[in-house]
Amino acid sequence: METQILQMASEDPHEESIKVCCRFRPQNQLEKEQSGKICITLGDDITSVYVPTIDTSFVYDRVFGSESTQKEVYDYAAKPIINGVLRGFNGTVFAYGQTSSGKTHTMEGPDIEDEVQMGVIPRMVWSIFDGIDHAADYIEFVVKVAIVEIYNERIRDLLDPKKDNLKIHEDKARGVFIGEVTETYVGSEQEIFDMMKVGKYNRSVAETNLNEHSSRSHLIFMMTIEQKNLHDRSLKVGKLHLVDLAGSEKVAKTGASGERLDEAKNINRSLSALGNVINALTDRKSTHVPYRDSKLSRVLQESLGGNAKTSLIITCSPSYFNEQETISTLRFGQRAKMIKNVVKVNHERSVEELKLLLQRRDQIVGDLRHRVSLLEQLLRSNGIPVPEDKGLSLPLPGTASPAPVDEAEKTELEEQLQELRSKLKEKSDEFCEASKEKDDLLSQLQLAQNEQRRLSMEAKNAKEEVENMDYERQEQASELAKLQNEKTALESELEALSKNYTNLFQEKAGTPTNREREREPAMCSRSRAPCLEDKDADRPLKKKVSQLDKNLESLTVMYHKLVAQNSGLKVEVTENDNKIKRKDLRIQQLESNLREAKQKYTKLMTQCANLTAMIDVRGRKNCVCGASGGNSQARRSPAVVRPLRGGVSARVETGLGDPVGTPKATSGSPSERADSPKASSPTSSPVSLRGGTKSRAKAPVYDPPSR
Repeated sequence: METQILQMASEDPHEESIKVCCRFRPQNQLEKEQSGKICITLGDDITSVYVPTIDTSFVYDRVFGSESTQKEVYDYAAKPIINGVLRGFNGTVFAYGQTSSGKTHTMEGPDIEDEVQMGVIPRMVWSIFDGIDHAADYIEFVVKVAIVEIYNERIRDLLDPKKDNLKIHEDKARGVFIGEVTETYVGSEQEIFDMMKVGKYNRSVAETNLNEHSSRSHLIFMMTIEQKNLHDRSLKVGKLHLVDLAGSEKVAKTGASGERLDEAKNINRSLSALGNVINALTDRKSTHVPYRDSKLSRVLQESLGGNAKTSLIITCSPSYFNEQETISTLRFGQRAKMIKNVVKVNHERSVEELKLLLQRRDQIVGDLRHRVSLLEQLLRSNGIPVPEDKGLSLPLPGTASPAPVDEAEKTELEEQLQELRSKLKEKSDEFCEASKEKDDLLSQLQLAQNEQRRLSMEAKNAKEEVENMDYERQEQASELAKLQNEKTALESELEALSKNYTNLFQEKAGTPTNREREREPAMCSRSRAPCLEDKDADRPLKKKVSQLDKNLESLTVMYHKLVAQNSGLKVEVTENDNKIKRKDLRIQQLESNLREAKQKYTKLMTQCANLTAMIDVRGRKNCVCGASGGNSQARRSPAVVRPLRGGVSARVETGLGDPVGTPKATSGSPSERADSPKASSPTSSPVSLRGGTKSRAKAPVYDPPSR
């Protein structure tokens, strides 16, 4: 009994601080080329870090140097969280730090199948199934896995990349969860490793100046472990979140540009929102915690200040080249260490377990009553008066029992009770249906509002485009008029030049008379000097004629260009007119759609108001129905659990070497596994594992036949 009391006390809600560990990696080649200096000093107590430049010491639960191994980090930082998840607690392990500080190396490792270099996530897989093997043989386990990433503030399913914009939901039963995410049931370690390879292949990774394989998204590995006690039929559910955050970046160092720059902005924005959440949780004056500022802080809501055992691993660079980023990371870890979570076991007691607890209570009460009776007899035998407790209403053993109730009256009362129960059930069903209909109407109303806003924005954008096109058309028309004026002026100038050229040409090329022909040789014979003077006088005239020829040619070329430009402008004006007509038709269509959406919106508002009034009337009539109708179950996967027993023969090997009840391991490239239905959707029959001795056969390894 004492053991049960201690176990129940450990499962009660209690406060627990976040465990914060700090890990420093060795210097990379870039840091060695810059300076190679070390900016921090590790304390001898392996819990403190001293930064000489700011003369400050930071204290954590554990500090790992650059020589620490993957196993040391896992055993201290993550393994206690895994053990808590196997006991029914929620657990979270996430790594935080600047880009290229070693977060992915810590969480995944360079090779998930290397026993020495594997990170937290693959080691967790082995610990989970090792805990299942060593559990009691009457405990049955169901394990399911999901892997997502937050890329540019959009949640993307890495097991089904087509789901690239998942939504976050919250209810009382499940807390904060990601809707429509692919959850795959697993029965062995190798199945999880295959899914991890698919997720790693589909994750967004790019190269920067600081890291050749820089993570451009936040990776979240989610595992749910349901354990059912076959004796008392109780159920415990532990949820594990393993998070590999993308690193904060300085654009000056990473050299990000274009798409990489947009990714860096979103990464820094989400990490800033995470820092604001931690500041609000550690500030006693703060009255609001901004979980909804980003998808990352919303998903980690239970891990920060909620119901989860959380371990934070901050990864840092020891180099002086990254000193400012290292100090920022150390301060982040120091603030996070002040957060306290209220953890409790996610325990759902079954009807059988409650009956057993009532039987144990009745047995304990009967034993106590018998002991009280013996003590009273002992007191009376020694002549000591026994004080009477008037408030005691429970009969002691040996006292007279109350008079029996008439059977007919008892039957009548039972019939009335049964009738009332049936009425109560009908009312509860009606209330549940009304609530469901109300939720559907509210969702339709929300969709109609979104559609109305979208149509309004499209209409506004279309009007702006039409205004812009009108403005451009006016500008083009003015430019066309200007060009036409220039064309007219050039044509008039060209005509004047042509006339001058014609006159000069006629004056120069006119035919001389016969008298002049007779007079010319006589004059030339008399004196050669006057002839030479006439030739010198004709030279400027020839130069002017040649210059006019050149001007005429250039004006002709310019005229042809203006004619071509004018024709092009006319074609462009015609196209713009056609575009404006199409835009006008589109605006008319959008306005008609907007009117239809407004009518639907008004109709939905009326239905919602009527339904709300009806629910209020029913709620006032029967308050009990409202209380029972509120506990609606969360929608689960329609898959049926097919138990796979452990113990003596937990898995029967088939002739082909595949365990019965486990999905076959997919072969091929990660992209082929990502496209296959087994990797993108839950298995049709979830595998249940039963604890006990080491009875699970290792996952079969496919050996291709030799040709």
